[in-house]
Amino acid sequence: MNKKMSCTSISINILHYNSYEKTEVCVNSCLKQVGDDIKIIIIDNFSTNDSLEKLKKTFGNIDNVSFLENKENYGFAKGNNIGIKYALEMGIEYTFLLNNDTELIGENLVAEMLDVIKKYSNCAVVAPQIYDVTQDGLVLLKNDSSYLKMLRFFKILPRNIIVSEQLESISEAQGSALFVNNKNFLGVKGFPEHYFMYGEEGTFSKKILWNKKILLWYKSKNNYVLHHHDKSKSVDDWRLYLMGRNRGIEFYENHKKRPLWGIVYLAFWMKCAFHYKKNYLYLVGMRKAHKLNVKKSNCEEYYFDGYMAKDRYGSKEK
Repeated sequence: MNKKMSCTSISINILHYNSYEKTEVCVNSCLKQVGDDIKIIIIDNFSTNDSLEKLKKTFGNIDNVSFLENKENYGFAKGNNIGIKYALEMGIEYTFLLNNDTELIGENLVAEMLDVIKKYSNCAVVAPQIYDVTQDGLVLLKNDSSYLKMLRFFKILPRNIIVSEQLESISEAQGSALFVNNKNFLGVKGFPEHYFMYGEEGTFSKKILWNKKILLWYKSKNNYVLHHHDKSKSVDDWRLYLMGRNRGIEFYENHKKRPLWGIVYLAFWMKCAFHYKKNYLYLVGMRKAHKLNVKKSNCEEYYFDGYMAKDRYGSKEK
């Protein structure tokens, strides 16, 4: 891969909420990327503490760092969609979406992903290698699951293909670090905003594939992403609820054109129900998706239900 950045304009969009220390680490790692035309956009999702002011004090005088301030906490999906629209309005063709709890390793990741997306004209998304930082060490995210394998088996999604030693087509890319063509991103309406949080990248990825584009997983030994997110720890009840709810929403909104999806969804529901105690809140969320679908709820009702999930189920870890 070429280490020199072309003149193509790129933004690194970092969605921030209340955590100065994490965002500081993320931005500092982004500043090390090779390239003269990389814009770093810190998108504040209406932080309720002084973290935004601290970030402005730390990075406000750096030319290629700018701030976009949302007027309320829009959640992951809408917050990122706003950032992509803002970048495109600035004439930026590609955006690297990053969670603020990520850290870039190596100086050429952005340049190399740009090379990939420009080389393959049907590529809309490039996923870097992402390692979760856990108490037991680094864990590589594989961009696959038994659920996705079943969807491919029933031809609801296209099969994965090995493109080269470093590239593989995939069914889903992790939302914590995602390099996208901005026009392709908005062409499928970006992340589904009514989800509020969790599962957005899965639905987005499927729509990219159904739109005859591909997602490529770029594997590099020297340039990758650390996600400071330990999945080995217990998960908040409200997060489990949203994960299950949004899995259900995705199914009910998209299965009619793909009837065999019902088999996969039923098998998935039975698998979760088999470990009922562990997956109780996830199943509650799936049932809620069914109720909202039967009610023919609109996007505002879905969004409000997601927004209120934390108040309803609390943040106490299981």
